[in-house]
Amino acid sequence: MEYQKYLILDLETTGLDPINDNIIKLTTTSFKDETFSEPEIKSSYFNPKTKISDESTLVHGISNSELEGYKEFKFFAKSISKYLENSHIIGFGIYSFHIPILMSEFLRAGIKFDISKINIIDLKILYERLRPRNLQNALKDFCSIDIDSFDRKTDEKSEAILELFLSQQSDMSEKDVTMESILNSSKNIIDNDGFFSISESNEIFFAKGKYQNQSIRKVKKEFPDYINWLLENEKISPMVKMIISYEN
Repeated sequence: MEYQKYLILDLETTGLDPINDNIIKLTTTSFKDETFSEPEIKSSYFNPKTKISDESTLVHGISNSELEGYKEFKFFAKSISKYLENSHIIGFGIYSFHIPILMSEFLRAGIKFDISKINIIDLKILYERLRPRNLQNALKDFCSIDIDSFDRKTDEKSEAILELFLSQQSDMSEKDVTMESILNSSKNIIDNDGFFSISESNEIFFAKGKYQNQSIRKVKKEFPDYINWLLENEKISPMVKMIISYEN
């Protein structure tokens, strides 16, 4: 597919639940080519008709009273869907939040948003590739230690790991992050139900169930009855069904 433009996507929302929360502000910065010159910025506000969480208002500063004069997202859903089609969509962490909450909004509006017609460029994934999560970079970030290699005949590496651990413990304490929360966190899960995870090559896999660690594409091809069961099951969330439908 030939993509027509590059779009940087940014959203402000009523909360952090990509299924039940609403978009209250959508901003795109568009470029016609890879020179990324002459950017065009467009912002739209929407009345969610539901309470914006206090936590979210503290982050983006937008209150319900400021949105009383705006229409709901559903009135613009069709035109937004068309505008996003055939584009490279750029954002930070958009696989896990921006795209899912957009899909939920389109679903509520009765608009089919074909995710196969966009190319997602997640800068969070790019960042992790450009700055590998290795010991050397961790030591730079947390301990201000710049080292290319270790003398493996000595205890230099072990001492460096100890210093890193102590430094991270201090950082965790300052940010009120517990070791338990780290151990219980789910890596690369892209939906609230924990059905799917995304690989480093951006392919979506089942994260649980009888076909755990198998790609959606493979399961759709080899086990269509299971896919039909998921799509017809009323207890399966709309987000899961949309991801299944649009992953070719």
